[in-house]
Amino acid sequence: MPELLDENIDSHCASTWWVLHRSNDPTRRAALLTCYIDESGTDSNSAIAVVGGLVLDQSQFFWIDVEWRKCLAKHRIPWPLHMKEFGPHGKLKDVNSEQRRSLFTDINKIISDNKTFSIASVLTAEQYRATFAGISDFSMYGACFTTLVMLNGSQARREGYQDDIAYLLDTGNPFKHQILNAHAVMLSRRADFPLNVGTLGFDSDDELSALQAADVVSWSVRRKFASELRSGFEPLTGIFDKKHLEVPYSLEWMLDVAKTIRAKMEP
Repeated sequence: MPELLDENIDSHCASTWWVLHRSNDPTRRAALLTCYIDESGTDSNSAIAVVGGLVLDQSQFFWIDVEWRKCLAKHRIPWPLHMKEFGPHGKLKDVNSEQRRSLFTDINKIISDNKTFSIASVLTAEQYRATFAGISDFSMYGACFTTLVMLNGSQARREGYQDDIAYLLDTGNPFKHQILNAHAVMLSRRADFPLNVGTLGFDSDDELSALQAADVVSWSVRRKFASELRSGFEPLTGIFDKKHLEVPYSLEWMLDVAKTIRAKMEP
């Protein structure tokens, strides 16, 4: 098991990092990266789907957890933080706009100060149907994930990053098996598309601050496209800084992915 960097770091975080990377070598801590991802609106009836999150190294992953827990305690927000709870039927529906503005000013600072970069893939229902028509087992979530991996790998190569990037998602997501399928496709295309695709893992966003932060990112991106960030959510626009990436939809590349998937489905 890895040695904790600070006594305030949650032991579940340390265990998760170890499972993903099997490394506590101090010379590799800065190099090893994980992309923590959550989704927003990724069902067949949604007009827009977003998969987004954060790319973090080990130190960033641990310190987000420390600061996240302090922040929720400061603002008297019960653990864990889920953005859906601010909706009209959620547990946090009575948090007023000024309280939200104060909370998300701190949340934005935690994310901005600790991320290597934030990342998001956006897909409309029209784009999804045009590309993946007839592939019933490849959801909008799988398509968004695939596009995000493409962007992530391209950014890694531009930055001279050579190691694989691990991916961690919320285990309770209903589209888990589509992610497994999409990940398998990415691995099968490594020779054609060197995307630095590493291990794929699942954990609970009830446990990990990094996955709660990914929820904030994906929710903010979708809210930005659907309407506006307002009524106390304005500070979250700070996520979209120079360390934020959003992938443009590439019809040519996604049609090639769809072709690969169809070939795999043939007997």
